[in-house]
Amino acid sequence: MADVTLYGPDYSSYVWSARMICAEKGVSAALAPIDLGSPAHAALHPFRKVPVLVHGAAAVWETEAIGRYVDRAFDGPALQPGEPLALARMDGWLSAIVDYLYPTLVKRVVIPRLVVEPDGRPIDAADIAAAAATGTGYWDAVEAALADRPYLAGSALSLADLVLAPIVAYVARTPEGESLFAPRPALARWFGAVSARESFAACAPRPPGSAETTAA
Repeated sequence: MADVTLYGPDYSSYVWSARMICAEKGVSAALAPIDLGSPAHAALHPFRKVPVLVHGAAAVWETEAIGRYVDRAFDGPALQPGEPLALARMDGWLSAIVDYLYPTLVKRVVIPRLVVEPDGRPIDAADIAAAAATGTGYWDAVEAALADRPYLAGSALSLADLVLAPIVAYVARTPEGESLFAPRPALARWFGAVSARESFAACAPRPPGSAETTAA
């Protein structure tokens, strides 16, 4: 029997991250489907988003909260730094990912390119280009952060790395992501290390745009 249940589609970058967090912590997680937007969904998450983690009778929603909960509630390798500055770095990057990188790069580049376009629906090429241009500055900021340390928070893997990695993986599959790594050796080195972890491949979703995929 699994330790926890995660609700949400496997192709969601946040679901992918939540599954990686559980795997890195040594927590077995059963992935369960959910009827997005349904009353049952609202009963688990008041804003009808994914993922939702259910542990016993408790439901925890939002990826950052899920990560912190799993790290605190279960034994296993620490996924949050104990040193205050490193912890602040992790928190800062988690906030930046949710506030800047995800809405700009997943919503405006990844979903149009990997979900909408393959489905034969029209895309806004100008908006994709604008989002990718904004994203260039974001990736440069990530590159600068990784220039003198192996992970976003410091010397050890943290929740921030696990939330960012699936987004990087998806962006790299788009035309706009073809030049993501070449000018950013620190980002390339970091992604190589994180994507080589067992949790990354074990929790990888179906490719976006596959027959079963309807959103990201």
